[in-house]
Amino acid sequence: MNRRASLLGLAAALAAPRAVRSQSLTQLRLLGLPVDPCGALYYAKDLGMFEKAGLDVDISTPADYGIVVSALEAGAADIVYTQIMQGEQAFKKGLPLTMIAPAAINDARHPTNYLLVAKDSPIQSARDLAGKTLGTSPLKSLGTYAVDAWVDAHGGDSKQYKWADVPFPLLGEALARGRIDAAFDIEPFATQAKSTTRLLGRPYEAVSPYFLGAAYFTTPAWAAAHPDLVQRFVSAIRAASLWGNANHDKSAPIMAKYAKVDTATVLQLSRATYAESLRAADVQPTIDFGAKYQLLDAAFPAKDLIYHADA
Repeated sequence: MNRRASLLGLAAALAAPRAVRSQSLTQLRLLGLPVDPCGALYYAKDLGMFEKAGLDVDISTPADYGIVVSALEAGAADIVYTQIMQGEQAFKKGLPLTMIAPAAINDARHPTNYLLVAKDSPIQSARDLAGKTLGTSPLKSLGTYAVDAWVDAHGGDSKQYKWADVPFPLLGEALARGRIDAAFDIEPFATQAKSTTRLLGRPYEAVSPYFLGAAYFTTPAWAAAHPDLVQRFVSAIRAASLWGNANHDKSAPIMAKYAKVDTATVLQLSRATYAESLRAADVQPTIDFGAKYQLLDAAFPAKDLIYHADA
C-alpha cells in the first residue's frame, strides 16, 4: 500500500461514524502510538480526562507511522503524536506544523531507549557492528542518527553497517532469528524481548542527557481556528502526564492494553517520564543535534516551533 492509499484509508476510518457519541462533547481525531512515551494520551482517554475537558477523542494508529505529518497536512487528523525529530524535520522543510504539548522526556538517569543485540551475539562493542545490519523504525530518525553518533564516539564507524526498517514490536524476534544483528528498541518492546537480548549501549546519551523526545503537533491553521480545543487538549494531557508520573503501577494495565503486552511486562519497564510543561530549552538539544548531523539543514530557535495562543 502506498502512502496516498494509507492516507485515504486513514481519513475514511477517522471519518466513520461511531455507534455512540455524546452530543455534548467535541470530537478530536488523534494519531497515537501504543508505546510508553505516548502513554499520557491513553491515560487521558481511559481515565475520562478528555471527557471531563469536553472532548470525544478518537485515537488511531496508522500501519505506516511515517504518514502522521502528511495526515495533518491533508486534514485527516487534528493532532498527532510523533517523535520530536520528525516534527522538527517537517517544520524545517516548510510544512505547516506547530508543537502544542510535550510527551516523554529522555532522561539519561531513567533510559527507555536501547541498542540491543541477541543474548548469544558475538558483538561486544561498537567496533563489532562493522558489516552488520541494524534494525529499527522509522529509518533516518533521531534514533538511527543517535546510534550512529554513539557508535562513532565509542570506537566504531557508522558508515560500515546498514539499517533495515523493522517495527518496534518485531525487533526482538528479528534479533532472535538472526534477521538483524542489532536493534534500536524502545519500551515496552525492549523489556518484552529481555529474555533473548542484552544491552550494547544507550545511544540517546549521544544527543543530550536530558531532552524532549516526542510531542503532540497540529497545524498553525487548525490551532488558530480552535484555540479553545487546543487549550482543553493540553490541559487534559498535562493532567494525564502528572498522573502517569505518579502512578506507574496503576498506569501499567492501561499501557499493556494498548501495547498488547502483559501488564507484568509493563511493570518491569523503566517507565517513561512525561514532561509537565512545554519548554524551548528541552527541545533545543535535538534541533542542535539534527543540524550537527545533517538531519536538518540548519538549526533554528525551538520557540519558533512551539505554539503560542497569541501568535
